[in-house]
Amino acid sequence: MNKESEHIDPKLLLRFLLGETNPNEKRMVEEWLQLSEVNQKLLDQYEAVWAETGKLTPNPVAVDIKSAWAKMSARVDQYEKDKISPKTISLKSRFIWISGIAASLIILFGMYQLIIKPSFDTQKQILASVQEVLQDTLPDGSQIVLNTNSKITYPKQFAKNERRVKLNGEAYFNVKPNKEKPFIIEAGDAFIQVLGTSFNVKAYENSELEVIVTDGLVKIYVIDPETSDTSAILLKKGEKGKITAKDKKPVYVAEQIPDAIFWMNYTLIFNDTDLRKVFGLLKNYYHIEIEVSDQRIYDCRLTTIFTNNSIEEIMEVITATFEFEYTKRNNTYTITGNGCSEKNTTT
Repeated sequence: MNKESEHIDPKLLLRFLLGETNPNEKRMVEEWLQLSEVNQKLLDQYEAVWAETGKLTPNPVAVDIKSAWAKMSARVDQYEKDKISPKTISLKSRFIWISGIAASLIILFGMYQLIIKPSFDTQKQILASVQEVLQDTLPDGSQIVLNTNSKITYPKQFAKNERRVKLNGEAYFNVKPNKEKPFIIEAGDAFIQVLGTSFNVKAYENSELEVIVTDGLVKIYVIDPETSDTSAILLKKGEKGKITAKDKKPVYVAEQIPDAIFWMNYTLIFNDTDLRKVFGLLKNYYHIEIEVSDQRIYDCRLTTIFTNNSIEEIMEVITATFEFEYTKRNNTYTITGNGCSEKNTTT
């Protein structure tokens, strides 16, 4: 295949989708994508097949991969020769030809994926919870905590090129890093892809999907079944994304939810959160009452993390941080201090 062609080595695109390209190869693909919408559409189709092949379960077929790639490359080279000849090729004809090449490559890629990895449904395992939170370790060593009324399905042994599971409900994942095998979660029509990180996924049936990242980097994406276009966002530590049932596209969520993973290990994550909201959550989860001597106390803002702490430990941290004092009578805590109307203090 000519190196000067506006076309690109399909194997390079596959490596790009798998995150295996070096910086120069990545830049080459990005420049190629900017040449035309056709190129972008071809990559979208590749990614659609990449995401969907895990759902296919036909018997393996015998195919000479190297020979097939060679034939496809020869077809592209022939097109390049024809393109510079005196004969004029209409834009419509050229688009039809390229679409044919794209379709052939997608079929070939699908066969390649099916050959090199076993079916997802082979010896699948199911972990389900009803009234209690469950913890388990997946075949690759990744850890999962499953919330109530949730279910996860995964193979007894992961494929050679990816780790794919299906989730219905809510779960917290601590994924073991493996650059050669991305971890992919199917949640309804959406996909969550990572290499190694920690995050919470809420994907109950007939409700919006939510992903909150506590460490690392997570990609959320959906694939349009009609156009094969991919919509995706990347989330880093501390960020939240969601996909609504109406829009069916991933979007960032600015609002922070301190108690997003309280169900798992009694963790509360406060990031510049005003004490009015902090106290509201404490009252709800610890079944207490909190009173303040000065309304300005509510203006103080707290940045800290509590994990499996008693309410007394939490009160000690808050009052020490803002130089308050507190007393307890029965189930009511009374906090006294000057408040934070002029400045916000965090820990």
